[in-house]
Amino acid sequence: CSFSDGSFQSTNRKPKLVELEEALLESPVERPLADSLFQIVSHIVHETAELKNGYTIVIDFNEEPLVTSGQNLQQPIDLTREDHFELAKSLANIDGALHLRADLKLHAFACLLDGRAIPGEDRAQGARFNSALRFTAQNEKVIVVVVSTDKRVSIMQAGVELTAQCEWKRFS
Repeated sequence: CSFSDGSFQSTNRKPKLVELEEALLESPVERPLADSLFQIVSHIVHETAELKNGYTIVIDFNEEPLVTSGQNLQQPIDLTREDHFELAKSLANIDGALHLRADLKLHAFACLLDGRAIPGEDRAQGARFNSALRFTAQNEKVIVVVVSTDKRVSIMQAGVELTAQCEWKRFS
């Protein structure tokens, strides 16, 4: 690790996504399915690292898919197939979020995430970050992964950035 410009940088330049893995393990899906979701999302994040634009991935655990403004697919794309996975990586280039479900399929792309203003927003983080915070605050059964243009990865759930939570408790 190195420290520059007020932040730590990892030498391998790959996000660890530990918070995503933990959130998926605590999700309502079975362990093998959670593991598969983690593999799919982490592959998208790692293999699209060279992109110069940011993107968002919504993981939806609702019984019925959330209705999002975007390009909803009549036939969801099975992300366990390599050729479909390559298509999903390409769709990450399009402005808006990828909408995945626990069935390991891409249900929509180019989705806009809306929501009401909440405490804890940080305008310095940008619209993609704050839209994801708002969206997760209004939709309990989702996890959102935000990859910013500077390759910073944020994991959000229930209106909280999990990658920013501090577990350290002060004591005297």
